[in-house]
Amino acid sequence: MGRLNYRLHNLYRKVSRLFGAPEISQRRIQAFLNSVSSVGQLRSENPPVSVAVVIPCYGHSAFLAQALESIANQSRLPDEVIAIDDCSPDHSGAVLAEGFARLGARGNIRCTLLNNDSNRGQAFSLNRGVAAAASELIIILNDDDYLMHDAVATLLELFKLRTDVVMIGGTSVHFCSNEELASHSKSSRSTPGGPVALSVSLPADVSSFRRYNDLNMTHSGSCFLKSAWETVGGYYADKSKRLVPFSDRDFQLRVNALFPVAVSNDVPFSLWRRGSSVDQGRDS
Repeated sequence: MGRLNYRLHNLYRKVSRLFGAPEISQRRIQAFLNSVSSVGQLRSENPPVSVAVVIPCYGHSAFLAQALESIANQSRLPDEVIAIDDCSPDHSGAVLAEGFARLGARGNIRCTLLNNDSNRGQAFSLNRGVAAAASELIIILNDDDYLMHDAVATLLELFKLRTDVVMIGGTSVHFCSNEELASHSKSSRSTPGGPVALSVSLPADVSSFRRYNDLNMTHSGSCFLKSAWETVGGYYADKSKRLVPFSDRDFQLRVNALFPVAVSNDVPFSLWRRGSSVDQGRDS
């Protein structure tokens, strides 16, 4: 989730605990379910084979080169990288152009840079990026985070093994400084090809959710079928429609309300930067 979101989330949790109020409204979940006319079968016998990494960008040019570096170092390169510059006040556009040139030299990767004409917020940017993707799978990477170097390969492998789920996410390793980032292992698994245990959450389980983190997956490194994004109506830019205040978890919950999703609680797919929030553009 965005850094500003993280602070707001902690405040929201404190207020909820003080007044004993649940964080997730079952009434809103039911209203969402009632709004969905029909749900088809999204998974086929053939596992997805194409992957796009989507990066919403706002005001993080200082960290953006490292985010792109984490893509260039993937053991299995993505088929597409799509970045959306949400009218950043810094030189994110220049960093993206340079990073895309380097990515292009690594292999046959389709790199797409989209520029919002005004600051539209993270949900709008994510929807624009996912809509532009030709790939079956979407991996999200926030512009100040870092993908484990085997994240793409691992997630493709897991979607091949688990034909029942439409979204897979996981935990993350938290870091603050570039020195901390440099010191961390960039492999999600301690042994290459080692097993990844997944906890599957079914749509029926969502009716028992009360707290925000009852479905707990980091946004960066989360991976889902583009068809699932289409089915649930994408990310909600309108905060009044969300199940919870934050667009990333709201999206994940709405997907889970219709389809099985899986979470890796022990194997991280990303490194998550703390203390890098910006005041606008993250989630509106």
